[in-house]
Amino acid sequence: MITLKKIRSLKPRVQLRKAADVFHEANMEETEDGYLESVLDIILSSDLVSEADGDKLRSYFSKGRGVGYEDIYYNVLAILGDSPSDWDKRNEEGDVDWSMRHTLEHALFLDHLRSPYNVGAIFRNAEAFCVNEIILAPGTASPMHPRAERTSRGTVEAIPWREGEISSLRSDVVVFALETGGTDIREFRFPEKGVCIIGSEETGITKEARERAENDGGIVTIPQFGAKGSINVASAAAILLYKWIEDSSF
Repeated sequence: MITLKKIRSLKPRVQLRKAADVFHEANMEETEDGYLESVLDIILSSDLVSEADGDKLRSYFSKGRGVGYEDIYYNVLAILGDSPSDWDKRNEEGDVDWSMRHTLEHALFLDHLRSPYNVGAIFRNAEAFCVNEIILAPGTASPMHPRAERTSRGTVEAIPWREGEISSLRSDVVVFALETGGTDIREFRFPEKGVCIIGSEETGITKEARERAENDGGIVTIPQFGAKGSINVASAAAILLYKWIEDSSF
């Protein structure tokens, strides 16, 4: 367990996160009551914790191990405006350590995606599946839109992105597109390095984007077996990105 001296030495937000982690760990293993009382005092003395929040945390503490300590953990994270992702790789300050992610020379071109939710979800998928850059056609929803940022779960910070036209894509990389009417994804030959164009669910990719893809890396299609004619664009992107990794030297 982290020492009380160490917790007290941390910056306010990091201090609260570390204190919350103590209660999360205490929920899974025996921890000295006196130590936990001192950690709770540190939390309650923080300027970030309101009197009302303090009353709730005290009531949770009284419940003890089981429900109470986990309630403290989740509520302190809520005070910080954070949400728990215990599976994230974090540095000593408690922030997600983006330096630990793997990348390949795989990029995405978002071709007039209007929904901030879909843009944010694609960023989150891209972070998980090794994308090294995202280019947004003018008119695509900004990754900085509050809904996109919330859906991306912070991954907008991890992946370099820029705005650009199809014509801005380098001529020395393979450009292909995810769209209907192309080669089955199970048979498509993915490039080792390249840019995949992903278009709007409603209108698909633009004429210029289709021409660039057809004259270069081709069109890849995800076959479907239900009554609906399409799946969510972020879900489709996740399927494509995983298959692209499978076909790469990784």
